[in-house]
Amino acid sequence: MSSPTPSATPAAPATPTTSAPPAKLAAAAAKALQAALAAEQVAVWAYDLVAAYDTADADTIATIRAGHLARQGATASLLLGGGAAAPDPAAAYALPKPVTDTASARTLTAIVENDCAQAWRAVIGATDTGSLRTAGLAGLSDSAVWLTTLKLAAKANPSTVPFPGRP
Repeated sequence: MSSPTPSATPAAPATPTTSAPPAKLAAAAAKALQAALAAEQVAVWAYDLVAAYDTADADTIATIRAGHLARQGATASLLLGGGAAAPDPAAAYALPKPVTDTASARTLTAIVENDCAQAWRAVIGATDTGSLRTAGLAGLSDSAVWLTTLKLAAKANPSTVPFPGRP
């Protein structure tokens, strides 16, 4: 059985939801959303770095970065609308490993997408509110699809991970 051929650009991200959360977010939901926001902020920053090293996948990286940027904005809106703080992104972030070439840049994308998937999975588990669970599922799904897209582009095997967002 042959592997699917990667497309030039990844699947379009699910449209981030900005529907109003409950009048006030429960503490657990706010904390989980803040962690998801932080993961999205790291992702936006990291994809700027990745773009400098992985020029072969420039369109894909730009599309994924734009998706993370949109999700970052939507998440901040959910937090603020629910009466919680939405911290601004940091100027820079510590990397788990140095990025010096295409391979290390692709490794960083896998780490970033896994971190985002874990954060969004936690949002799903931290609330019973439908709109927040929908936002969590969309974030988790997008990160899983983006990771698979990048793994296919790199001809990595396996190209998918079972149960994205599990530590």
